[in-house]
Amino acid sequence: MDQLLREWTPGFGGIERVAHCIATEKNGCVFSLKSRTRDPDTLTVNYKRKSIFSISLGRFLIPFPCSSLRDLLISSRPLLAHLPCPTVLFLTCLAWLFNPRRTIKFYWHSYIDPRPGLQGLLESLYQRVAFNVIKFFPVITTSSVLYDVLESNGQDPSNIKLLPCCLPKELEICYEDLWKKKVDENLPRTTGTIIAIGRLDSYKRFDWLIESFSETKLANKLIIIGEGPDRIKLENLASKLTRVDQCIEFTGLISESSKVKFLAQADVLVLPANKCNEAFGIVQLEAMACGIPSLAFDLPLSGMYWVSHLQELPWSGSPQDLPATLNQLFSESSLYEVSALAARKRYEDCFSFAIWKKTLSTID
Repeated sequence: MDQLLREWTPGFGGIERVAHCIATEKNGCVFSLKSRTRDPDTLTVNYKRKSIFSISLGRFLIPFPCSSLRDLLISSRPLLAHLPCPTVLFLTCLAWLFNPRRTIKFYWHSYIDPRPGLQGLLESLYQRVAFNVIKFFPVITTSSVLYDVLESNGQDPSNIKLLPCCLPKELEICYEDLWKKKVDENLPRTTGTIIAIGRLDSYKRFDWLIESFSETKLANKLIIIGEGPDRIKLENLASKLTRVDQCIEFTGLISESSKVKFLAQADVLVLPANKCNEAFGIVQLEAMACGIPSLAFDLPLSGMYWVSHLQELPWSGSPQDLPATLNQLFSESSLYEVSALAARKRYEDCFSFAIWKKTLSTID
């Protein structure tokens, strides 16, 4: 099975990690619109990768004729195209025109929340076109929330398959070892440490998290892993709001092994994105695999809240309730212990690599 997506795998984002896991299991070739970075691969790669030469026009990518594009279009192998991305949608339709008998599927990762202005109009147009195009193809999506979104936009339910994101097997083993260590120590006592992982960009709303952290009486440390255009702004905000008994550590980009070490220090993970563009956080799975409760906002067109929501934890998913929920977790040891156990169990029952692999085999 070949795959087509915007970014180079294995990368750090959810779409890249999903494509990486599928390629690891199914082989084939992964075609990316972005070329390989100079940095070494973050995970072991055992499949072919090719980049399609493209230039950026804002957030849009324009592909140019090249050998990789030719290989994508003339191949008869099944193709799985990862959305959202207008160029991916266009090239997939072009591949179908080259060979209408070719097996083509779309993987719908997120609903786009159009921004104001001309760019938002273009995003709305793209999404309207995408909803109409994918009606003619089998579609895979990541959560029951997005399943309902697709159905409400005209997709035949019998044509939609649910395949949540997963962690690469090698990372799952690391996180399982960390969980076993916690169990051997009779579960950790909270230290008031929060962790957040992601690109430091506006829609991730790390500014909201910093504000909530400063308002949480029992929160002592906030670890923010990632890099992005808002880093300086966030560091300045942190220096203004942080109490004398608190500290915020910005780590920048780090290795997978370093991430495991930071997760070992954390009590709670917060994914503070406020846009449905963030539909399923791989970082939520990383935390849950370690037995760390994960808090995400409840957005109507995103699966974030669905992924890590625990019946045992009274979390509304509202940004205004975040400080109170964090204080409750840090102050009530029995609630924290129950939540940690529930987070790990939800990971094992719904998102483990074994479960994912079994589900993948049913939608080939």
